Amino acid sequence: MAVEPEQVLPHVPSLRRHARLLTGSRDVGDEYVRICLELIVAEPERLEADDNLRVALFKAFYAAWSAFNKIDRDSPEHPISLEERLEQGLAALPAVERLVLLLVVVEDLALDDVAWILDLSPDTARDHLARARANLRQEVELPVLIIEDEPMIAMELAQIVREMGLCVAAIEARQEDAVTAAGSGETTDLGLVLADIQLQDGGDGIAAAQAILERYDVPIVFVTGFPERLLTGTGLEPAFVAAKPFEAESLKVTIAHALSTYAKAQEAVEHRAGLLAKLRQITASRAPAS
Repeated sequence: MAVEPEQVLPHVPSLRRHARLLTGSRDVGDEYVRICLELIVAEPERLEADDNLRVALFKAFYAAWSAFNKIDRDSPEHPISLEERLEQGLAALPAVERLVLLLVVVEDLALDDVAWILDLSPDTARDHLARARANLRQEVELPVLIIEDEPMIAMELAQIVREMGLCVAAIEARQEDAVTAAGSGETTDLGLVLADIQLQDGGDGIAAAQAILERYDVPIVFVTGFPERLLTGTGLEPAFVAAKPFEAESLKVTIAHALSTYAKAQEAVEHRAGLLAKLRQITASRAPAS
């Protein structure tokens, strides 16, 4: 039975998110999604043979993606050093390990489905996932500022940070305290900021993040129950947003991707500029009229 376009549309937003995370670019990711959808129109049988439409859609996406990208299915000939992993972050993983990790952890797909999508045996996919998870646990001492007003969530975030080998420089619940902490002696070499949006005493995590980003070149991951306040669908959207309630492993992947992006000087400059523009737009829209 033919699949109607309205059956596919509900799954396109998650595919776009995955494509952006995979490519590190909104425009490039959306282009691959466009190619995928054109492939489905030309070959609708790609979706007709499977009961799980979302899995079949990801399979079609990777058919389109692999036509332009070679997946290195082998681990590197030489082990990646800790210093190299710090510089490269998630990008340091062999390509197929990174794909398996993103599909299982972020997209929450079953491992057997991921194996089918990537043309791997289940055992091979399982091995790649185990190696990718182990690589995320490499110890890298970078100071992290946590901006969160719920003590239990702050403790959970701190645990995740430490499990990744990062160190917690400070935990702040108020907007002003967070901005002050970002410039304190212990956090002047900040490696990462995890920021909630709604803070104690009516504080604004978006405004705090903007103030920090105005002064420091640091990746910011927003961990929030209100992702729609950032992912507005207009203009450039912040690439690093984790919605509450979050899964620990999914957040770890987002953190690794943020560190990977900011390890590349040009990508860091471009992302910071785009994110600052977005944050300024949001805070300006909240300012009372004079």
